[in-house]
Amino acid sequence: MDNGQKQQLLKLTPKDLSLLAPGDLAMTKALMQIRQSLYDLLGAFPQENVMPYFYNFSLTAAQGNALPANGSAVASIKISADSAFVACSARGASSGDYLIFPRTDASDRQLANQNIHSSAITGTAERPGPFHKPLLLPANTTISFDLTDLSGAQNEVYFTLAGYKVYRRG
Repeated sequence: MDNGQKQQLLKLTPKDLSLLAPGDLAMTKALMQIRQSLYDLLGAFPQENVMPYFYNFSLTAAQGNALPANGSAVASIKISADSAFVACSARGASSGDYLIFPRTDASDRQLANQNIHSSAITGTAERPGPFHKPLLLPANTTISFDLTDLSGAQNEVYFTLAGYKVYRRG
């Protein structure tokens, strides 16, 4: 979907939405939620100060910190100080199944009521796991993930939050 198509989708009315195919409707709703999140954050609809961005962590054998067999680890993503981040989907890969429990560090706000199986939250690059409502993470926020291996073997985990960096106007 190119930028022109996205702009057209943002101008749709509720009546127009009823004419969309289910996949298009889901994408349109997600874009409208992102638009509202940005308005809530900035007090205006941004144009040039929004940029697609990806934040990730990786637990790999190459780094010496792969998730041990039936073990656990904590990984985190630090949002940079230059901008807020609106996370729209989770993507990843791993060499086995695992449980994940996300939370923000500053407020210790839990983003789930219990551990989530990796296949229920993490999509792939081809089929990302969309968030039903975009997750707004202010600048300097750290989001942590408690990970527990289910594979019974050393597990290499790659995890990415895909979304938009939102810079202040000025």
